[in-house]
Amino acid sequence: MWRADREHADSRHVAGRRRRGALAGLGLLLIAVVVVSLLLRHERAQATLARALLQTYPQDVTMHPALVRFAQAQARPLYAKYCAACHGADMRGNVVIGAPSFLDHDWLWGKGTVFQIERIVLYGIRSGNPKALNVTDMPAFGLRGQISDGQIQELVQYVMKLSHRPYDTEAANEGDMLFHEDRVNCYDCHGADAGGNADYGAPNLTLDIFYNGGDEQSIYNSIYYGRHRIMPAWDEVLSLEQIRALAVYIHEVAKNAPPRPAPPASAAADDSVALN
Repeated sequence: MWRADREHADSRHVAGRRRRGALAGLGLLLIAVVVVSLLLRHERAQATLARALLQTYPQDVTMHPALVRFAQAQARPLYAKYCAACHGADMRGNVVIGAPSFLDHDWLWGKGTVFQIERIVLYGIRSGNPKALNVTDMPAFGLRGQISDGQIQELVQYVMKLSHRPYDTEAANEGDMLFHEDRVNCYDCHGADAGGNADYGAPNLTLDIFYNGGDEQSIYNSIYYGRHRIMPAWDEVLSLEQIRALAVYIHEVAKNAPPRPAPPASAAADDSVALN
């Protein structure tokens, strides 16, 4: 009798353990189904956003917060992998290679629209791609013997004056005249007011923003040796979706960057910063 009761109890224990195992397995199966369902839903949502990102006109993407968030999430790792080496992880550029900052509210080419940024990422600048921006570049005035060393020094002082830095008054005045002479023709690209031309990629010289360094020696080197910086084309490396996401990301970062400090009032108003 005792053995029968013992066997019956053992049988119930085994059966209970099996039921608990079955319930646990069913619970895990339900959790797996829920997880897979959520993943599929997330993938469908991501695919929908990806299609919408490409189907929306570039200039209209920023009017849709969901698309902006999606683009930013897609672009951050892409920027870190493909762009940060030149433009910096902090997006402040690199004057050693002439890579511009995205935080100074100044655009060398265009006005910083999503469409314009996307076009540059797609085809590059002087990249060899037939659709690349390649209107002109900075001539090597000194290397070609077009102007003398002294004249380059005068132009340097004029640029220092334009950018609200200490300068030599006499040399800057000579540089001003040289800048506007037809034989040198600096104004044809940079403008008579030295405000630059974003269609040519000619920088604004009045903002104290320099892509290749703003000290006197760097400015001298730019005039003497010229500049021919290259931005690679990414159309054969990144997908159209990735490039659109990068363009939106860069646009939003640039738009929300802190305001650029105003130039010193004394430097802009008179010659109080002159060296002589």
